[in-house]
Amino acid sequence: MKKHYKSFTLAEVLITLVIIGIIAVLTIQILFADTRKKDYSGRIKKFYSALNQAQMRAKADGNDWEEWAYNASGENDFSGETVKSFLDKYLLPYMIYTDVYKDASSTQGYYYVILNDGTFFKIAKFTCIDIQFDVNGFKGPNKEGVDKYWFLYCPLADTFSPVKAKITSYKNTSITSREKALDKCKESRGYCSGLLEYDSWEFKDDYPHHI
Repeated sequence: MKKHYKSFTLAEVLITLVIIGIIAVLTIQILFADTRKKDYSGRIKKFYSALNQAQMRAKADGNDWEEWAYNASGENDFSGETVKSFLDKYLLPYMIYTDVYKDASSTQGYYYVILNDGTFFKIAKFTCIDIQFDVNGFKGPNKEGVDKYWFLYCPLADTFSPVKAKITSYKNTSITSREKALDKCKESRGYCSGLLEYDSWEFKDDYPHHI
């Protein structure tokens, strides 16, 4: 009496290999995304810390950032100040960088500061000092809320910043909870640093943009 051994067909083997391949690719993508999030989070924390340290060191040297908001008569007026003067007095002496240059193509007068780790930030003066940090330098995708994040320095507390004379994430006084910060990040990527500040500069599972 002959025994019959059951075996897989070639089609079944191929289908199994394809499924294993798909699972492997998805797993690798998830691992890479998780690693990238941790890397970006670490760089944002480092940059935010560097800004705050610069502010504290400048104040210790007698260059209080709050004084930038006032003219000789003691009134609030920094219209005559330039972003370059702010950089030269309050930031560059207290940061490690490799290059500084003005963006000749920018109508807003942005200055770029290239940091020693390959990241950079650009800075301009509007109602407040606006700072955009790029976590991976000039590599792509160059999207707000993905590898580019905004910070603010407002000499006075106003609608742009609830905190007077302190470096903050990009937000306004209407963002009073994490839920509102999350909604704002979904609506406008420029505000995503506000959500990250609520989350201690880490990317939580409900972060609305792919990193």
